[in-house]
Amino acid sequence: MKRASIIFSAVVALGAGGLGTMALLPPSGAHAVAEAASQNALKTETFNIEKMTCATCPITVKKAIGKVSGVSSVDVDFQAKTAKVTFDPKRTNESAIASASTNAGYPAKIAAAQ
Repeated sequence: MKRASIIFSAVVALGAGGLGTMALLPPSGAHAVAEAASQNALKTETFNIEKMTCATCPITVKKAIGKVSGVSSVDVDFQAKTAKVTFDPKRTNESAIASASTNAGYPAKIAAAQ
């Protein structure tokens, strides 16, 4: 009888441990759909950046724009004098992003659509 109790306890413990790991799984159902929609709500805009004259200028521009709340990525192209910025339009806008670069000494404007 004691042996059966030990086996039963072990099975219950393993089962409970397995349920605990389910909380570590990625979100599913409605929550996953809402999270995916949130990711799709991101916007990407290209800005023309003025006064970049050396190889360290893009670092300053990237840091300044990256500090804007809602910006998720910044890719600065020194040769083209542009910055491609991905951001959440619910948390920031193009004007705030351009101002961040301008305040760092590198005036920025939204690039014309091509």
